[in-house]
Parts: sequence; C-alpha cells; structure tokens
Amino acid sequence: MLTKTIGSALLVTAMVSPAAAWAGPAPGPGGCQSSGVRGTCWVGATDPGRPGREGGQPGTGPASPGKRSGPAPQCVPMAIPQPASGDPMWAGNDASKGRLVVMICGVGGPGGGYPGDARVAYVPNGSEPPAVPQVSPAELARQAIDQMGLSAPDIRLAPPADSPHGATIGFPVWMWSARSDATTGPVTRTATAGTVSVTATAKLTRITWSMGDGATKACAGPGTPFTEDRAGLASPDCGHVYLTKAPSGAFPIAATGHWEISWSGGGMSDSEAMDLTSSARLPVREIRTLNSGEDGHE
Repeated sequence: MLTKTIGSALLVTAMVSPAAAWAGPAPGPGGCQSSGVRGTCWVGATDPGRPGREGGQPGTGPASPGKRSGPAPQCVPMAIPQPASGDPMWAGNDASKGRLVVMICGVGGPGGGYPGDARVAYVPNGSEPPAVPQVSPAELARQAIDQMGLSAPDIRLAPPADSPHGATIGFPVWMWSARSDATTGPVTRTATAGTVSVTATAKLTRITWSMGDGATKACAGPGTPFTEDRAGLASPDCGHVYLTKAPSGAFPIAATGHWEISWSGGGMSDSEAMDLTSSARLPVREIRTLNSGEDGHE
C-alpha cells in the first residue's frame, strides 16, 4: 500500500468521523493541527496528559510524529470520494486498479485508543488496507540515500595546496578527488519497512572545478592521481594551467561533485540529482628567468 499525506480539502472528511472509527475515550486536552495545501498536509493529534515511553524513559509530554511512544499505532480506513484519474492525489497509481482511502492511525486501536495521524492511502483492487501505518517507497528511498553519507570531492592537487610555493604559471596542475564510496561512489544502500524494500544507487557522473582564475573544468569522474614519474606532464583527464598570478597570492578552487541517484522498490522507481561542493586554495607563483649575453650583461 502506498501512502501520502493529505491536504485541507480532505481534512473535513478525515476528522469528522474519527469518533465513529475510534470508539474509545476522548483524546482529552490535546488537539489536531494541520498546515499546508492539498496533497502535502499532515494531521497530528496529541494528548499532553497521556503518559508515554520513549527510549526506555517515562514521559508526560506529547508523543513526537514518527516516534510515537507506547503501543504500536493501529489504522482504520475511511472511504472518501475518489478524485479523477490523473489527479496528483493518485501519486502516479492507476485509478482503475485500486482506490484511495483515508487512514486514521492512532495508538491503542479501535475501542480504546486515541487518534494520531491521517493520510491518504492507495489500496489495490482485491486488497485490504493494513492495520498498521505503512512507509511509502519514496520515504524508504530517502532513508537509503541518507545512509550513503555522500560527500563533496576530497580535493587533491599537484602541486599540493600546502606546498611551499604552490603552482607555477605555465606549468600543469593536476586535480582529482581521493576515492571512497562517499566521495566518488558508486554506492548502494537498501532501506526496508515491513515487506517493502527500496534500493538506491548513487553514481558520480562528473566533477566541475572552478579554478579561481575564471576557468572552469568539467572532468568525467574523479580524475587521475598524480605520481612523481609524471612530473612536468599534463593530467590525462583533469588538469589546468594558470597563466597569471592570483591577486591575493592564492586562487580559490571549488570542486562540485555531480551525483545521479536512482532507486526502485515497492512497485515504484525514480531518480534525482545531487550536487556537493568542497573548496581549497592554491598559491600560484611566477618564475622569472634572466638571459645573459656573451659580455656578461643581461
């Protein structure tokens, strides 16, 4: 079952009848709050006087959304008017192969609980809404991406930025990123909730280098590490030559890693891009040479 949050247009439907769905005691001094627009609104009910437990410690305040204390939440479906096919409420699902319901989810279950969250859920034909809240594939994809810990390029330069003299005008500079899953990938992570699993893969497609002198270099991949046997040679795939000194003595360098992330699972798939930037400074000097004539004068 795929779920999404609901907007104020449906809140009246969701909140008029929870007493019928939840035959237990009234929620007390707590209340419901809503914000946002259709398709993006959460409904939350809290009961400040109801004791709870989170992380093994007793508490008396309201439970936090997504970290509700006490018994596991239970959900009751409520029928709603079906929107037209193609409406954003369907979240890409086929209207002819399922229906939308509002899930009223709270702690304690019907007959003794109190309301919690309300959200729209897609239920395929022939299936029944589950009794517990479901995490959408998109939410699991975000969890998988967060687990990757992607980072901006780990800048490496030759000559290195901390060398005594830095780069020299007219001589090649090598740029690359130190390699790791977090900085250059590819990296794959999977997030699971119940019977639904989503796998996401991130690949570094290129690094864009802003060299501080007005030049920009787009390098496919992390670049080639410099080795001493290549001194004086240009990088085969990611290099630059400075033609002027930096007014402040060092040029600011920015390296932006461009990631492509794709995910699939739970009957859905999608992709997104992510850009991460790191920076450094590279001193650039000029070497002057003197040419002497036969008479010993310049």
